[in-house]
Amino acid sequence: MKVLKKIVLTILVVLVLAVVGGYIYFDQKFTPEKNYLTVKNESGFVPLTWLGKAKNVLLLPIHFEADTATYYLQFDTGSPYTIFYSKSIKSIPQISITKEHAKTSFYIGKTKIASNKFKIYNLGDDNDEDTLQIIGTIGADILEDRKTLLNFKENYMVLNLSKVPTQFQTKLFDFKFKKRKIIFKGLLNGKDEKFLFDSGTSAYELLSNKEVWGKLKLPNSKIIIEKSQSWNKVLTAYTAKCNRKIQISSHDIPLNNITYIEGFSQAQYAMMKFSGMTGMLGNKIFLNNNLFFDCTQNKMGIE
Repeated sequence: MKVLKKIVLTILVVLVLAVVGGYIYFDQKFTPEKNYLTVKNESGFVPLTWLGKAKNVLLLPIHFEADTATYYLQFDTGSPYTIFYSKSIKSIPQISITKEHAKTSFYIGKTKIASNKFKIYNLGDDNDEDTLQIIGTIGADILEDRKTLLNFKENYMVLNLSKVPTQFQTKLFDFKFKKRKIIFKGLLNGKDEKFLFDSGTSAYELLSNKEVWGKLKLPNSKIIIEKSQSWNKVLTAYTAKCNRKIQISSHDIPLNNITYIEGFSQAQYAMMKFSGMTGMLGNKIFLNNNLFFDCTQNKMGIE
């Protein structure tokens, strides 16, 4: 009997250690590095530029000093870092490049953003003068410790706001800016759920797993299958009609489509499961709304 108790106790200890070890591993894996951006001035109204009829990609125009050209960065709150694409920036003299980092400063509207530790990814193309010159991604580090307005209704954005806009002052609610991820609660299908706002999944309303997708899609909906590329990975998206609403604070946001994707890495699936999120909300679900994020107080607003 004593031997059996020792075995059971040993198994329990091993399980506890495994759980604690797993928590520490995933906590460290998804913890971003220090924010190296220097951000000055309120931007004023920055126009949003979209790629594709379905508004597949949300772009922000940027300018370098002593350069009349307009370049673009994809606005992606799913990325914890602002990143430049190595192949797209090699001919820009205002960017100093080392093996691992880029040093530069640029403007989004009137906001000046600078760092000597911009990350570089081996992506991009040689820019053609006849096309939009997309040279990187601006990530959630631009939001950290700052206030931001994303006005989808009138198609503009304001960065580094000095104060909360009047229309949101009495309508704010809590959200989490955990590891530079925007996470908030919503009521879906009668259950409290957690969602991540990922402006990089622009063309989709709700990205979830196959099980949730199967429960929420309309039974006779036509399935739209699309292939796309994300960070050198080929993804397959399955989108179906969905006649639901997500209640976020006091707002009922219509959910007309739901999507699940094949091709995500195991680490991405683990991150979703580890954080307890139901799925990711893209820009498409909020195109009739304005969003405000105060990452100094972890308060947000929707109108």
